[in-house]
Amino acid sequence: MSKYYIPTGKFSPTSFIYFGLASFILLPILALLYTYLVWYIPFIYINFFITAGFGFGAGIMISYFSIKLGKVRNPKVAAILGLLGGLIALYFSWVIWVDLVFNIGESYGTDRIGITTSNVKFKELLELAFQPGFLFDTILEINKVGTWGIRTATVSGTLLFVFWFIEALIILVIATILPYFSSKKPFCEFNNEWFKEIKLPSFNFIEDTQSIISSLESNDRNSFDTIESESNSENKSHSIFTLYSSQKGESYLSIENKLASINDKGEVDFDNDEFIEYIEISTELKDKLFTIKN
Repeated sequence: MSKYYIPTGKFSPTSFIYFGLASFILLPILALLYTYLVWYIPFIYINFFITAGFGFGAGIMISYFSIKLGKVRNPKVAAILGLLGGLIALYFSWVIWVDLVFNIGESYGTDRIGITTSNVKFKELLELAFQPGFLFDTILEINKVGTWGIRTATVSGTLLFVFWFIEALIILVIATILPYFSSKKPFCEFNNEWFKEIKLPSFNFIEDTQSIISSLESNDRNSFDTIESESNSENKSHSIFTLYSSQKGESYLSIENKLASINDKGEVDFDNDEFIEYIEISTELKDKLFTIKN
């Protein structure tokens, strides 16, 4: 019998109801915020992070409302829902963006950098949302001339399609991955609920990862003898233990090493390595973890 948690592959039909509610109530609001931000912030590097944030926002919404509330324990189904959610969020952002183009107002700035004012009209948004053919034809026409530029050159045609492709890829990949991993977290089929997730205070960095993996797999009662609390985790290499517990008394553990390094700006960065994920531990080892914590 495996010592590691394996999702059962089950899911609740209500997950699709939650998915619909999130997709057509929350994602349009998120898309509105995202599209206005990229419209009014004329810095492509900042927009890259905003796009990633949009993907994270969509993925988190699907993860919580569809996967967690809908109790999806099937990673494939979760990934499909995440991908569909990402596509829906992207579609709404296109609807809003095209309507902003339709309602372009005054431009401010210089030839090198500037913004153009615009605001959406609710009626037009509804019309665009229900006319995908017209929407995509309009996008193709806009692509021919472009609406923004780099330095003094307007981005259009093939180059603009490349930017759009990269934007879509960022959003869809992140929106797909988050629900996928959420569905793999331990779930108690007996109580029909997710395990309680507890992130423990930082412990010392684990050098010999293979040793602790072997100890935990053999349920060695001395598995945590070399583990100590780490109070200076903000500036020093350390490890993070995440405990998953059910009311039935079952417990799973994930351990992540965080290796500290100094970047070019003199700031501390961490390289993450989750070297063990969702391994079952005994009540004795679980209690020992809390003893170390205290």
